[in-house]
Amino acid sequence: MKSPSKMSMTDRPGSGRSLKTLVSICFMVDARRASALFALQIVNSLSTVMFAYWLKLITDGAFRADASDVWAGAIGVVGGMVVFQITNWSVFNIQNTLQERTAWVMDKRLIELAAGLPGIEHHERPDYITELEMLRQDRWQLSASLGSLVHNVDTLVQLVGTVALLSRLHPALMFLPICALPSLFLSGKAVGIHFGAREVTREKRRTADHLFELSTTPGPAKELRIFGLGRTIVDRHRKEWDDMDHDIRNADIKVALMATFGWSLFALGYAAAMFFIVSRAVRGLHSAGDVLLAFTLGAQVNEQVSRAIGNLTWMLRNLRTVGRYIWLMDYAASANITSSRLVKCPTLLQRGIDLEGVVFRYPGTDRDVLERLDLHIPAGSTLAIVGDNGAGKTTLVKLLCRFYEPTEGRILVDGIDLQDMSFSEWRSRLSGGFQDFARFEFLAGETVGVGDLRFIHDEEVVARALEHAGGADVIAGLPQGLLTQLGKSFSEGRELSGGQWQKLALGRAMMRDPLMLVLDEPTANLDATTEHALFTRFAAASARASRKNGAITVLVSHRFSTVRMADLIVVVAGGRVLEMGNHSALMSSGGLYAELYELQARAYR
Repeated sequence: MKSPSKMSMTDRPGSGRSLKTLVSICFMVDARRASALFALQIVNSLSTVMFAYWLKLITDGAFRADASDVWAGAIGVVGGMVVFQITNWSVFNIQNTLQERTAWVMDKRLIELAAGLPGIEHHERPDYITELEMLRQDRWQLSASLGSLVHNVDTLVQLVGTVALLSRLHPALMFLPICALPSLFLSGKAVGIHFGAREVTREKRRTADHLFELSTTPGPAKELRIFGLGRTIVDRHRKEWDDMDHDIRNADIKVALMATFGWSLFALGYAAAMFFIVSRAVRGLHSAGDVLLAFTLGAQVNEQVSRAIGNLTWMLRNLRTVGRYIWLMDYAASANITSSRLVKCPTLLQRGIDLEGVVFRYPGTDRDVLERLDLHIPAGSTLAIVGDNGAGKTTLVKLLCRFYEPTEGRILVDGIDLQDMSFSEWRSRLSGGFQDFARFEFLAGETVGVGDLRFIHDEEVVARALEHAGGADVIAGLPQGLLTQLGKSFSEGRELSGGQWQKLALGRAMMRDPLMLVLDEPTANLDATTEHALFTRFAAASARASRKNGAITVLVSHRFSTVRMADLIVVVAGGRVLEMGNHSALMSSGGLYAELYELQARAYR
């Protein structure tokens, strides 16, 4: 299996595997009900086919004054209608129940796959983002896959039954359904054209969705009005949709022409078959009931072909969605492959963390973000990483958290290669606060408590974490304290300011007693004074943790008044370590750090 970084959108599963997975999805939720559903549908289909035969018996019996045939046909019609109604009602109810359950199970499965991935490449790589977006949009088709299979079985049974009855009239009539093959073939081609147009326009659709979001969500509302962007957004949205409409309209025209050609061929075949049976009846070779049977079955073939085309289109659409689901499963499996010689993660640090010749480039790109980076982070130290935007600071943090693996080189934790540890065990030794923090719309205590699920409902532990993060004032201002529902999407939910949300995020980071605490611009929404006070607390907490287990604190910040507290400051430029030392040493050297520090200091004078 390929590594996740080497997987591409061309690595799609074959139709055989997709069909097998589609069938397994249908039976994974409730095999007993699924089996009953298919059995009932077969009975339903046979009763539909036999309806034409019962009419033939009634007609021929009436012409011959044969009461037994008339009664047999009448009983068959009435019994068939009863069976049809019962099975149809049962199929409808069972299918709806299974579809609801399948939707829930598949949503759960997709959440497990996406959330269970150890890295974040699928959130940052454009082609993967597109694939996941389309899977999210089309995931309802996974739950509808049962319906597509049932209807295809229904059509197949009816076609087989129809061919069998037609062949009893004359062997030549069994070829009538073959006239539908061009339509079926062209419908498959049409699906490809439809999906091709959808693939071509997906970037335009994403842009249009973004423009819609900009104009309908509160965040951008102020800037749209200040800068007078309303008309510009509308015009751009219209242009994207016009471009999409042009591509889709061209595809629809091709599909319509193909459908017209296919149906024309079937219409000619149908007319020829009916003329054939009528001419034979005129010569006394067939009864009136035979003619009625032929016309009824011919009409059914027409309907069956139409349904078969629709079902084939539905099936192919489902197979496309199933293909994306399989891709996600394969990606998750490859991303979770770990070293065959897993080593236990240390519970305390004695030497520290070493980066040896680390090179990193983001998957799908050809530029190294980090170039042969060597760095030793002593146990018990506070490390600050500074540098211009794009220097590689956040990338370095991602590697330390093992959101990505180095392209070359290795990261050692007390001499143990990080790749030889399990993802989950290493993550259990980490904690972090980030600039792009999550806004969990839970109860306030839970929003903080998820930082350590063992204590999510322990109000004392949560309150202590908030105190360390300087967030006690946020809870004090809430009507029900830690039990307040957060988020404006709830009728009783309380919305917070950006700074308040950030304090709760920092509280989450304080819930753990980690080996490494990562703080990547975690106070961007706070003022400089508040940030300084917070990092003074963090520094004290780090000192306590370092004495206990040799813990390391990694800090990324643009505010040098905070950075100067660190034991070790690393200046990153062009993907390399340009300078390293404490604040005093770096100021004395007069390098880039000293220059940047003085520039920022003058701005505050």
